[in-house]
Amino acid sequence: MSRHITGLDHVILAVRDLDAASETFRRLGFTLSARGEHAEWGTANRCLMFGNDYIELLAAEGEGEPAERLRAFTQTREGLMGLVFGSADAAADAARLGLEPPGSLSRTIPTQDGPRLARFVAGVLPPDTTPGVPSFLCQHLTPELLRQPGWTDHANTAAAIASVTALVADPVGLMAAWDRLIGPAAATATDETVTVHSGRGLVFLCRPDDLDQLHPEAEDEPVPPPPALVAMTVTVASTDIAARVLRANGVPHSRDPDGTLRVAAADACGVFIEMVA
Repeated sequence: MSRHITGLDHVILAVRDLDAASETFRRLGFTLSARGEHAEWGTANRCLMFGNDYIELLAAEGEGEPAERLRAFTQTREGLMGLVFGSADAAADAARLGLEPPGSLSRTIPTQDGPRLARFVAGVLPPDTTPGVPSFLCQHLTPELLRQPGWTDHANTAAAIASVTALVADPVGLMAAWDRLIGPAAATATDETVTVHSGRGLVFLCRPDDLDQLHPEAEDEPVPPPPALVAMTVTVASTDIAARVLRANGVPHSRDPDGTLRVAAADACGVFIEMVA
């Protein structure tokens, strides 16, 4: 059966307080979308929109199974809770994988012409589909509504999610499952670290002892036990501009000779962030 996965669509960053998290990411130099609410799920969000992907700050504010999963996660920590893979036909991808059909989801988007309803087809992927990384499928039915004027213009010049990193116990042993989702040879191994080429954005699977090879300085922070999503790299048009924004807003950070900026998880709602040109 044909695959319809288009790549990494967005990442879900679970937060306890949506307003506080929004302020944290404003200080990091990001523009946030208007607040949205998922009536079907009991959740609320604000998004950091890029041209082809985005970061979703998600909080539980109502009733529903997704809201309860979110509350259970944030009882322990804030941070990356899951990855969402875009699909041109989510129902067909679910059938290909032998899964239940995905459900409907919607949220209101303010536009220049008044509120409009953004609609999606979305579903949770079972743990054995993307082992070690909680994941979802999402098909956008109204993609034109998600990127309103100004929402993709970020003071730090952010443009896309380059990669996310997950800690797992046995990266190489998970390759076959990821190939089944994305496509043949989507997952490649270098020693004990696996790179999953999603079609848009990379997913790194590594052991805790190898985290410093991907993200110097991350090993100096307390990290959750595997499996856990712990780091994210964002591409920016200018690391010089991004650095000026961080300094102006009093955000602690470090910078490599090659320009890579690093912000500790404690200053970014539980996720270690790198900004690269």
